Amino acid sequence: MALAQTSPKITTQSIIVNPVASPLKVSVWTAKDPTGTKTPTYVAGDRMTLNVKTTQDAYVYLFNVDQKGNVDLILPNKFTSGANFIKANTTKSFPSKEDKFTFDIAGPAGLNKVLAVASKTELDLEDIAQFKEDQTTGFATVTVRGGQNGLAQALSIIVKPLPSKDWVTDVAQYQISAKVATPPVPVATTTATWKSSFKSALGLNRVYEFYANQLKAIGYEADETTTTRQQIVGKFSMADESTANLTVKQRPGTTTYDVVVTRKE
Repeated sequence: MALAQTSPKITTQSIIVNPVASPLKVSVWTAKDPTGTKTPTYVAGDRMTLNVKTTQDAYVYLFNVDQKGNVDLILPNKFTSGANFIKANTTKSFPSKEDKFTFDIAGPAGLNKVLAVASKTELDLEDIAQFKEDQTTGFATVTVRGGQNGLAQALSIIVKPLPSKDWVTDVAQYQISAKVATPPVPVATTTATWKSSFKSALGLNRVYEFYANQLKAIGYEADETTTTRQQIVGKFSMADESTANLTVKQRPGTTTYDVVVTRKE
């Protein structure tokens, strides 16, 4: 006898919900809110850790939807902790302690939602996100359009053929504050030299790490760092011998920073 499937519910708060009770449960939460029920606030430059746990062995997919409707697939990814099969009652953190990068908050300001989808079987996300051959970061390129509603519609098609007891979702929310200005992100893929001057309360080390992580996200590795009282200079390289230099300088007695990123292919 074939098992009946129940259509997923699409809601404003939770994005997509399985209306059928299932022994499979998934919980997602940020490090600032272990309960997963509140909406913690982050500012630009803060480092965030996402945690997820299931009651049964399952494949877990994490999507972030920001204030402007941009969708990112956080898990699975190509980093050390990027595998998305999770054993029952085991907490998986991203980034993990083994990862050589941090998950830095960058904006835009506003409410963000992290959707966790857990499934007993692996899902085919080809119509939503793809790991391209020339991918420059460890994350997939998300192709779904329409923000939260577009993601919900696409996922409802993917999970509908599954037995209702074999999939479940959860949502965690966090707010990005506009109180601290986000340092501008360099357009490193289109310019050989990028410069910016701005004020920030983050401090010299955090501003430098913000830009160092931008370079690492597109495939660079740090080779050398030189630190003085008011300046940090870093040298980076890629496997294809492309190089980049990052200079972050704090003007004496101020919170103003001058940043220069120079790339050579």
